[in-house]
Amino acid sequence: MLEGLFYLFAFCVILSGIMVISALNPVHSVLWLIVAFTSAAVLFILLEVDFIALIFLIVYVGAIAILFLFVIMMLNLTDLGSSFQDMSNYMPAGFIVGVIVFFEVLIFLSWKASGIPEVINYFRWDYIEKASNIEALGRVLYTDYYYLFLLASFILLAAMIGAIVLTHDIRAEIKRQDSFIQISRQLM
Repeated sequence: MLEGLFYLFAFCVILSGIMVISALNPVHSVLWLIVAFTSAAVLFILLEVDFIALIFLIVYVGAIAILFLFVIMMLNLTDLGSSFQDMSNYMPAGFIVGVIVFFEVLIFLSWKASGIPEVINYFRWDYIEKASNIEALGRVLYTDYYYLFLLASFILLAAMIGAIVLTHDIRAEIKRQDSFIQISRQLM
């Protein structure tokens, strides 16, 4: 029963992922993206990784996909899908990426069949079996991978500062607030 549900939602993720890149209307593409994220969250729930599933729903569906949808609607990009575009130029790149992913899956399956994961005891399975998912994820993230966590935060900070600098406009016709003039008016 659970295996059938797993394959159903895995097929749904693959199908909706294909529809994200093949939909001509940007709004339909974002809606298929929401379906892909939701199906991936159900897959995580079936794998009993509830924390990651909820993070998927909150961060990706609740924030990013809805943000994409609002940006598309505010910029009125819905008429871009009306003209048919030739997508055959992207087929070779998509085929190459698909072949690479297929061979990576084959390599992983060959490693799994040969028993290499039992030899490599990197993940401290004894601790993970005793702790909850959230505690184990927090310990690994904040102890073993803290430098990558800090690096990601600095990259996000640089992206935020870059977006502010790029959108900051210093034209003369824009009215700016001068607090000194406002305060001096009230004192007189």
